[in-house]
Amino acid sequence: MMTPADEQTLPTAYHVGAFALIAHRGAYLITAPRTPLLPGGRHDLPGFVLSAATGSNPVELQLRRTIREQLSLAVSDLKLVGSHAARGSYGAGDGMRLNLIFGTEYCAGILQPDHSQLTGAEWVPSEDLLRPGGAPDWLQGAVREFEAITPAAPPPEPAPTSRLRFGRRR
Repeated sequence: MMTPADEQTLPTAYHVGAFALIAHRGAYLITAPRTPLLPGGRHDLPGFVLSAATGSNPVELQLRRTIREQLSLAVSDLKLVGSHAARGSYGAGDGMRLNLIFGTEYCAGILQPDHSQLTGAEWVPSEDLLRPGGAPDWLQGAVREFEAITPAAPPPEPAPTSRLRFGRRR
């Protein structure tokens, strides 16, 4: 039988992961971390696993910080578009982990993966991710949900047809 003192020495059994599905011009940013945090082989998203209290609204604040540190990018509002639960070993002991997937739009920055954390990052077109076998089920579900709740982008405006002239008229 476990005593209260024994319970206090057990490792944390629950972890929460937060990941960003970043869209830009019909493609999504897929990363290749040195240590995969999500199931699915070569498909991963920028994010982190929260296993300690960090302050007010820690998930969104930490996810923005992680995106900035891992990729040198800024993103728009974060919208919860999916989740994934898994059981396994995550460095802090065995247990359950809940991964939260947030959809967002790219805002600014030049993609510069931090090679100490990622082995790569690339923009993958939506249709490639959504084709059968193109990505894990959890990722396809998050892409579909994000596309369902995000208004379609307006078509790009045509370039002006008039010429700008400087100086005197001839």
